[in-house]
Amino acid sequence: MGKFKVVSVDKLLPLTHYETDILEAIGATVEQYNCVTPEEIEKVAADADAIITVGAKITREAISKLKKCKVIGRYGVGIDNVDAEAATEAGIVVTYVPVYCQEEVATLALTLMLACERRIIPANEIVKSGEWKSALKASAGARSTKGKTFGLIGFGAIAREVVPLVQPLQVKVIAYDPYINLDFCKDLNVESVDLEYLLKNSDYVSLHVPLMASTHHMIDAEQLKMMKKDAILINTGRGALINQKALCDALNQGVIAAAGLDVLEFEPPDPEDEIFKLNNVITTGHIGAATNEALVRLRQKVAQGVADVLTGKCPEAIGNPAIKEKVQFLD
Repeated sequence: MGKFKVVSVDKLLPLTHYETDILEAIGATVEQYNCVTPEEIEKVAADADAIITVGAKITREAISKLKKCKVIGRYGVGIDNVDAEAATEAGIVVTYVPVYCQEEVATLALTLMLACERRIIPANEIVKSGEWKSALKASAGARSTKGKTFGLIGFGAIAREVVPLVQPLQVKVIAYDPYINLDFCKDLNVESVDLEYLLKNSDYVSLHVPLMASTHHMIDAEQLKMMKKDAILINTGRGALINQKALCDALNQGVIAAAGLDVLEFEPPDPEDEIFKLNNVITTGHIGAATNEALVRLRQKVAQGVADVLTGKCPEAIGNPAIKEKVQFLD
């Protein structure tokens, strides 16, 4: 029997040798299940020293059933499906992976913008249906990017990766972030503006902020009405940054032109959701980080964070920093 028991509580990312090699090296046994409810998590992980999750909801109730757990490792750049406060109260370290996919998410934001602007999906569907001569009609209204304005909401690491990708398209880049670093703006030739100015003046609006109480539905009906009628909204952050019902209404009524969404407000989504019935929306199923290289980095960093905590070391990224008042690390 292993020195530590590590349980992956969902199967959104099947375990690979990238995780097991690191965890088994510290004497851990690794098991994977597909749990949804706190009761299911208790059944497989009540005696686990660590759990790993992609999308399973690690609620206060679920945490209360973990009798030995020292660390919760989350695959991803945030911990919005983990009750960090409850984990801290229980003396559990929450680790995550804030740095592994900036390039991938940035290139997807650019891809979604161009695909929406150039009407790539409708043109593809028309050509494949045998109506080749109608492809030009599908592209009606497409614009050149030259001289347009690209607005970044949030100016963290991923947003800064977007800047050198879009500037060769001869767009002006502006950014809103309440904690913006003006040195970064100067270095990247980006103008810092307030949110209202950005919404009113951008041809492309791209979201790059974490989901918190203060950013939930930060794009609602009021904000959508501020945008240009031919604007394109891009979201590769978190779905609930946008009020999806308000967005559907805006797209149906011509308030804005189009949206490119890697993330949706409710995931997994209802297949009958209105968003899937709109021909001016592209959705890509939360694949922002899905390159071979990024997934390897993610897997290794998740496992290393868990291994670090189990062996007494401070992990690279802690999602509940208040835990440092309760847990002592070797380094």
